[in-house]
Amino acid sequence: MAQTVRKRLRNHAGIVLGAVVLALGSAAAIGAQQAPSLRVEGRVTYVSPTEMLVALDSGGVVMLDLARIAQGEIHNIAQNDYVIVVGFIQRPNHRIVATSIQRTSAWLPTTPSWATPRF
Repeated sequence: MAQTVRKRLRNHAGIVLGAVVLALGSAAAIGAQQAPSLRVEGRVTYVSPTEMLVALDSGGVVMLDLARIAQGEIHNIAQNDYVIVVGFIQRPNHRIVATSIQRTSAWLPTTPSWATPRF
C-alpha cells in the first residue's frame, strides 16, 4: 500500500514539475517576443542597405540595423532626410533594430496652405 502511494506521489510530482517547466518556457518565449518599442527622430547622415546613421535632435548619433525593413522603403530614404524610426533594442548586443521608417519634414507648416500669407 505504501508503495502505491509513493508511485502516485511521484506521478503527481512529475506532472506538476512538467507543467511548471512548460509554463516557465512559454513565459520566457512570450517575454522574448515582446521587446519594448523605441522611437527615434532625426536627420539621416548615412544610409546603406543594411544600416542607417541618424543624428538625433537632442544631440548624439544612433546606428540602426535595417535588416527588418523592405529594400523598397530604404531606397526612398536619402542623406539629410528627416525620419521617424520605430524599432527595438536587440539583446545581448544592444543594437537598435528598425521595424518601420517614416520620412517626414522637421518643419511642419504652422498655417494652412489655403490661408493668405502674411508678410
